[in-house]
Amino acid sequence: MRNQPAEFRNNLILPTDEQIAFTECVQTCQQSDLVALDPAWQELAGRRRKGPKTIRRAYIERPRGHSKTSDMAMQIAWILLAAKKPLIGLAAAADRDQANFIHDSLLRLAKSNVELVNDLKFVQHEVRNQRTGSRLEVISSDVKSSYGALPDFVICDELSHWEKPEMWYSLLSSAAKKQACVLTILTNAGVGKGWQWEIREHACQDPSWYFSSLDGPHAPWITDDWLAEQKALLPEPVFERLWMNRWQHSDGNFVTLAEAEACRSEDRFYQLEGQPGQYYVATIDYAEKLDFTVGCVCHREGDKVIVDRMDVVKPSPSRPTQISWVQDWIEDIATRFHQVKFVIDEYQLLSTIQQIESRYQVERFAFQAGQGNHKLAMQLRQLLLHQKIEWYPGCGDVPGIHRDDLETELSSLILRQSSNGRIRIDHIQDRQHHDDRAFALGVACLSLFENQAANHYFEVTPPTPSGDFMLL
Repeated sequence: MRNQPAEFRNNLILPTDEQIAFTECVQTCQQSDLVALDPAWQELAGRRRKGPKTIRRAYIERPRGHSKTSDMAMQIAWILLAAKKPLIGLAAAADRDQANFIHDSLLRLAKSNVELVNDLKFVQHEVRNQRTGSRLEVISSDVKSSYGALPDFVICDELSHWEKPEMWYSLLSSAAKKQACVLTILTNAGVGKGWQWEIREHACQDPSWYFSSLDGPHAPWITDDWLAEQKALLPEPVFERLWMNRWQHSDGNFVTLAEAEACRSEDRFYQLEGQPGQYYVATIDYAEKLDFTVGCVCHREGDKVIVDRMDVVKPSPSRPTQISWVQDWIEDIATRFHQVKFVIDEYQLLSTIQQIESRYQVERFAFQAGQGNHKLAMQLRQLLLHQKIEWYPGCGDVPGIHRDDLETELSSLILRQSSNGRIRIDHIQDRQHHDDRAFALGVACLSLFENQAANHYFEVTPPTPSGDFMLL
């Protein structure tokens, strides 16, 4: 079985609840991609073969949930077991968590096929053949270990999510140092016409590359109900990119200006003080020099969030925003809105928190944490689309030549997706656009809906495979 990759795969049991054989559920698109690289893996393992010129470069583009990582785990398992001499492989991704997906997929595969894969030893960030010394090293773009490497095979996972090309340059040049080196890119469709797009177009046109791209979902375990939920929750460009596997010319918009303006109520007014018996949440997003500092006060009326006031401070090169503004604002709000909870960034304003938490109700929120930002983005967008937020005319306005308020900020936001699938809101990095008002509002919404069932509704989690071979 170790003489032929296909024979090895055909004897594998997949790590699902039902322990299904690979041969029972392999899809045509998978088979094509696997067979295309089999000759390269055979030659790398020291097995002589006859036939057409061997293709050692591959670009495989599939939607989310289409077993890119699982298929690669099978190929890596075979080469580590079958190679006649010690080999070194690198699996690289934008961050360590994403890079470890291949490591984890190999581990699950090994646990389901103990007799076939018993020579492999798993340690942190590495898989090693104890008998031959062949190994896979897991690296990420924040690690410079790729420079000077002499790999025998290289896996670039989710290339469309890599923010900078330096790691790619390093790995590509490293792969060129050995004639038989196998280089494979696994990814879904990306955004823009930058360096990732140029790599894609080169792979598509160069006959020395194997190129494969799926248009839309092909896996039977991706159900219509699941796709319908994703389409409802995600902006159309993001859905098209992740699930339809269609390259986007730019990042998806968060909401349109019309959708933001629909949340404005002419019956609402900027509130100087709160109402007796009403519970309020006050959030602060502080920035000293480049960004806005925003104080936002909100409350709930049924299933709606009402913005009572939004105070914005714009710094200038000669007048940065002082931390004293935040402290004065907190004292003023506490006086005017008696039943109020302050939600404050525990990293930006730790000293302020320590000064006031003995006198006021304070909730710490990590504004830059991935999971919190994911919930914030998903919930805020749904509340906006369903007009479950109301604010007064001119909310968050910053006087100037051009209109600059909460509504224009919301309509200028873009969505970013990390390699682990989490989504966050962001702004165009031109010092003209901002996301501070949206963050302050989003944090208030999270706090007002905490411990509510609605809060869990907005989390996006992957489907649980049942009877398939997908390895997450």
